[in-house]
Amino acid sequence: MIAPYLRLVGVICGCAALLSGCGRSSEPKAAVDTADRADLQHTTAEMQRSAFVTGCEGTLSGWEATAVVSNRDQIEHRYLVVISFMTPESAVLERTSTEILVAPGGTQDFTTETVLDPVTRPQSVRCVLRGVEQL
Repeated sequence: MIAPYLRLVGVICGCAALLSGCGRSSEPKAAVDTADRADLQHTTAEMQRSAFVTGCEGTLSGWEATAVVSNRDQIEHRYLVVISFMTPESAVLERTSTEILVAPGGTQDFTTETVLDPVTRPQSVRCVLRGVEQL
């Protein structure tokens, strides 16, 4: 006999909590997270524009990617660049990471190579820039 009244009290308390604004506590946090995400994407996009793959060719022992990194700042920076060697179907064959020191306002070319079995490697390999991080 008391149980129906307890349920009714629970429903009324739940409705009162929603009407008082307890259900909106996550809105400001979501707005902050969205702004942080946009800022991070902008920073990542800026770094991605600072590095480009300029060539991707087969060698006797595998595949070689040539790339360039630009430093837009007025001080010397070290960059970590990650390049994936991929099949036309987007399967990753190998991934390399290379550290490059770039002078203020300068541009630095570099080459990274992966060893692939000449018998089993695909005839076509793509060299894809996977990441650039300023160290």
